[in-house]
Amino acid sequence: MKFNLLSGNPFSFKAGLMALFLFSASTMSFAQNRIYAHAQSSGVFGVACLGCRIDNPLNAVGYNEDDYSTMVLGTALLGGIQQTLIFPDLRSDTRLVVGIGTDNIPLSVQLLSGVTLETMNGGTSNEDHRTIDVSLLKLGATPNRGTVEFKPAKPYDGIRIGLTGGVLSLGGGFRIYYAYQDPLANILAHSLNGQVTLGGNVALEGSEVTLYNTSGKEVFRSQLKSNTFESKQSEGVYIMNVKTKEGKTYSRKIVIK
Repeated sequence: MKFNLLSGNPFSFKAGLMALFLFSASTMSFAQNRIYAHAQSSGVFGVACLGCRIDNPLNAVGYNEDDYSTMVLGTALLGGIQQTLIFPDLRSDTRLVVGIGTDNIPLSVQLLSGVTLETMNGGTSNEDHRTIDVSLLKLGATPNRGTVEFKPAKPYDGIRIGLTGGVLSLGGGFRIYYAYQDPLANILAHSLNGQVTLGGNVALEGSEVTLYNTSGKEVFRSQLKSNTFESKQSEGVYIMNVKTKEGKTYSRKIVIK
């Protein structure tokens, strides 16, 4: 989406700024529900993995979903390569998504037979080692990109991806674009006559709710005693943050009517 903010019409300039903000706010609200890996460790393991390496390992960290690290497998006799992507907090009840790809080879379960995944808790494996099958692999808009998605059974703060062989060892490299935790908990919001009613599957009593206007200024803050509150704000678009008693924060865009 592009906006021409250099128009000579002042109204067009303001409208462009508003449209840009709303687009950014919507993206921010969506992205804040995703908790991206913020650190990593990587290296070669095993007795012998000649010519094995991982290029640009830090590219798999953060919210940029278009850059990537690359695992290059040389001669893996008794070893392989692994990269662990680390999240800020230990979490459960989330969907785990890892963006993967190759340089130009279409993804398939057969191609990825040498790729393994296991979740981590404080540097220790949760012993849930798995290979990629049709239930985990989701293909993207292009045949050489996709995601691996599943719901871990145990609390985790990291995902370790390993490459030990398979078709990928014949040439090219295996790309890791990103990893994020997608909380399964959700907050819904509906507004009528200035009153906001919250729903979803998050315990809200005792939570703190904050509203920000389109300029990013805080305009409302209150502690919830029920699932409704009077916003006391004029009609318009706001960003709402809800911080629960457990310290978890949820953010979304709402329209106050």
